[in-house]
Amino acid sequence: MKIRDLRYSILTADLLWLLGSLYFAIQLRYVPASRAVGGTEHFLQYSLMILTAAFVWSFLYFQMHLDGFRGGWHLPTIISRVIVAVTILMVFVLASAFLAKHYYSRLVLLYFACLFPVGLLGIRFALRSLLASRFYRAAAHRCVILGQGPVAMELARKIAAHPEMPFQVIGLLYPGEMDGSNGVLNGLAKPLASVNTLQVLDLLARQEVHRLIIAMPQTSGSEVRKLIDGCRKVQIQIFVVPQWYDLYVSKAELVEIDGLPLLSLRERSSSAVDFGLKRGIDLLMSLGILTLLSPLLAFAAFIVLRKKGRAFRTELRCGKDGIPFGMWRLNIERHAINPQAYERLLVRWSLTELPQLWNVLRGDMSLVGPRPESAERVKYYSDWQRQRLRVRPGVTGLAQVNGLREQHSSEEKARFDLQYIFHWSPLWDLTLILETVWTLLFRGLQQQRVDSTIADKPREQSEFVTREVQNVNRT
Repeated sequence: MKIRDLRYSILTADLLWLLGSLYFAIQLRYVPASRAVGGTEHFLQYSLMILTAAFVWSFLYFQMHLDGFRGGWHLPTIISRVIVAVTILMVFVLASAFLAKHYYSRLVLLYFACLFPVGLLGIRFALRSLLASRFYRAAAHRCVILGQGPVAMELARKIAAHPEMPFQVIGLLYPGEMDGSNGVLNGLAKPLASVNTLQVLDLLARQEVHRLIIAMPQTSGSEVRKLIDGCRKVQIQIFVVPQWYDLYVSKAELVEIDGLPLLSLRERSSSAVDFGLKRGIDLLMSLGILTLLSPLLAFAAFIVLRKKGRAFRTELRCGKDGIPFGMWRLNIERHAINPQAYERLLVRWSLTELPQLWNVLRGDMSLVGPRPESAERVKYYSDWQRQRLRVRPGVTGLAQVNGLREQHSSEEKARFDLQYIFHWSPLWDLTLILETVWTLLFRGLQQQRVDSTIADKPREQSEFVTREVQNVNRT
């Protein structure tokens, strides 16, 4: 099944479940109260809601990529997107009912708002199980990646995260070097320079390889060109990763002039409306979060003030266009050698970062964006990494919800940050904010289990493990 057909199939299942969840909600509301009257008569009274919900959900489905394919299968991301989309859907349903002066039962709306997202997640879990099953994977085309290094490995990881793609990577091939990681995914092959091209073709034929993906910076070597030509003759389909594939802030389009392919790279330009909308979201949400969490922040600041004599501190960071600013934090050393219990608690749940909401209100930062880094790090940025400075830095970002922290390299974080810059949308900001809550919750609970395990061990062993982990973090 083609990916496009798969997406439309999921949308069809969503719309059918929309009808089903509304029907069940009406049954739960009316049938127990009046068994003499079925739910069908009441169902017809919700025709306006059905039309509104179907139209809005179809729009959100494509706008927010609710099929679950974008970015690979990541449970917190899928849950966050579904919750944000259902919330927006209910806002439109209530607004249409108000404008049409149409009465809906509050219990029906409540039951529907609970049943609908549960069913949506169930549909995606069922699809995920089907795509990961041996029956479906058996129909996938077996492929080999020609290349080495981070490009080839990143491609292999991305394909593994997308079971809907008709690719099954069984190994890696690359020329020139004798290295144990050649063919690392399945022990497939040896370096091309050490074998004859015909031997490689025979090996690919024995492994029943249908596709060859070229992920090399240069393909001008004679052996590589012979291999590509031989693969074409035996009907092995060839795919090529462009040399400048990592220019995420450019949209790539293939243009053909009399059989000569050209790769067009078009820069995305954000309008003043986009910047104004993002700034409005930052102000409204940061004020709301500060209002909600101000008692917690005040309590944490009071404890730090009593222990250290100073509640807050600023750290110099580089913002938009590399302009330095002071980033606020609670006065706690994140990687202290022997942190006290209250320090571990505040760091574990990232409460030390709450004062950065003040930076958001001042305009130094945004709620979502690349995390700001020190001038010392920025000084060694490559031209590619420097593109992170095109937007305001964020309190959270795509790299952070994918598990990257301050100790990770700027190169790793730049890949996520540039994807965010290129694909930015207000709905994605809302999704990432909610996803940050899930990430903090899971990480905090996981760290709590680790601390409990260390506490249960003998004192000598506990001290050794604590020092080892903290040294790794500090490094």
